[in-house]
Amino acid sequence: MSRAPEAVPRATLRRLLRYVRPYAGILLGALAAMTVTALTQPLFAALLKPLLNGSFAHRPVPYLRWIPLFVFLLFVVRGLSAFVSNYGMAWVGRRVVERLRGDLFDHLLGLPAAEYDRRPPGTIVSIFSYNAEQVATTAAGSLTILVRDALTVLGLVAWLLYLDPLLTVTVFVVTPPTLAVVRGLGRRFRSVNHRIQTSMGEVTRLAEEAIAAHVVVKAYGGHAVESARFARENAHNTRLNIKLAATMALSSPAVQIVAGLGLAAIIELALFAPFFRVHSIGTFVSFLGALMLLLSPLKHLSDVNAPIQRGLVAAASIFEVLDRPLEPADDPVPGPPPAPGSGLVCRGLRFSYPGGGGEVLQGVDFVAPVGRTTALVGRSGSGKSTLAELALRLYEPTGGSILFDGRPLARWPLTDLRRRLTYVAQDTILFNTTLRANLLYGVERPVPGNELEEILDAFDLLADVRALPGGLDAPVGERGGLFSGGQRQRVALARALLRGGELLILDEATSALDARTERRVIATVRARLHGAGLLVIAHRFTAVEEADDVHVLENGRIVECGPPAVLAARAGAYAALRRAAPEGG
Repeated sequence: MSRAPEAVPRATLRRLLRYVRPYAGILLGALAAMTVTALTQPLFAALLKPLLNGSFAHRPVPYLRWIPLFVFLLFVVRGLSAFVSNYGMAWVGRRVVERLRGDLFDHLLGLPAAEYDRRPPGTIVSIFSYNAEQVATTAAGSLTILVRDALTVLGLVAWLLYLDPLLTVTVFVVTPPTLAVVRGLGRRFRSVNHRIQTSMGEVTRLAEEAIAAHVVVKAYGGHAVESARFARENAHNTRLNIKLAATMALSSPAVQIVAGLGLAAIIELALFAPFFRVHSIGTFVSFLGALMLLLSPLKHLSDVNAPIQRGLVAAASIFEVLDRPLEPADDPVPGPPPAPGSGLVCRGLRFSYPGGGGEVLQGVDFVAPVGRTTALVGRSGSGKSTLAELALRLYEPTGGSILFDGRPLARWPLTDLRRRLTYVAQDTILFNTTLRANLLYGVERPVPGNELEEILDAFDLLADVRALPGGLDAPVGERGGLFSGGQRQRVALARALLRGGELLILDEATSALDARTERRVIATVRARLHGAGLLVIAHRFTAVEEADDVHVLENGRIVECGPPAVLAARAGAYAALRRAAPEGG
């Protein structure tokens, strides 16, 4: 049974308040300051009564001489309390967003790979930047206005009741229409804001995609295509923001027209209705002044609805991500004891991507033992990289089983499993920090500088590194952009060897190297395994010619396996792939 539309913001607000709870002390202080600020409005209206009665009506008011001082002190108190409330709420708002972003980031790191397939990176970046800032606006400025002006309205209404209860009752005649206007506009705000945030994610995605692929865009003359795609979504986002602006622009006049109609009616009754009696000019002007002072907080309360709804929709989008299930929890039931050396074993392994077409793997039987070099070859799309992703439990198999050291992968704690399996992908990622930090990424042991230099020398990188300003402490740039593709891949291999593990998986990890360098790099890796196993996934045969065993994967099935020399002598799938490979590859 689905919840009513109004239940979603309330549930979101309750959840958001849990993030505010640790800062309850600061929040209460800010609320107390808001209360003081709110009380200054009715106090100012109250001062009008003795001021007018004592000066213009010439009635004796004993404290008339002190009224100017009271007015000055009133504005001093109002200024100080406004500062405390605004600063306190801004402080709480930023802390809430800090915690939200931290929880969101930690949760994203634990999401299964299928979530990243489903959700474009631009959408995630938009949630971090745009949506989180909307929450900050709600938590700080909007809630400040809501609480302060609501208290101001209550204080002014209380003063009006004190002056003339019967006349004040007529004020409440305009309340239901005003609330109806605000409620209807609130629904409109939520609807438009939800569409704006979705559109903003698409705008961010298109921009990031075009920037990341700028070389392809330039090489293929895709500027007009990308510009047209972006222009369409950008125009759609603009139209939605204009709709929101129109709704916001309408909200204030609508509330003021309803309130102004009520105010005119009240003045008419006070001046001409026989059953209302105004006792003094001071009472009437104070009453009228309080009514006029009501207009500003009522306007603010009508305007604040838009950013509050925007913030609640933004918070809901963040909580939607936080509610997505994380990677499968480790099985609390201990599995069989590991059998060291047996390595990675697949038995009848089957897999199809969520929402994809047919099966990518169709009953794969495969063994990559520790202490040996195993190669997996096949045409593009045959399922080689998928097998590596399943080994790391980035995805869960849809059939069959995978074991490591004799234990099902589901019985391994994820951190322990991934500590034993070291993975190097074709798309080498270097983080935008120093070379040293990239080499030591994920390394859990102290590594002296001379060991770093020694492994860089083994991969023919030491001379290049020494030529950099800063050497090992030189930045590598965004995604390692200050290094060539071949250098990035060799840095990634060096990082993998420093990290260690029982099985090193190279998924097209040398594709950017020429055949001669590739042979030398693979030989370097094999010489530094120190008893670990090596699984090489490759298209080119220079990377697999020294393997102990080769498995040929075709259409999701292992069709041939054996030593490379034996397979090359046969007229089978391996020999056909080798003949079709370019010279040197």
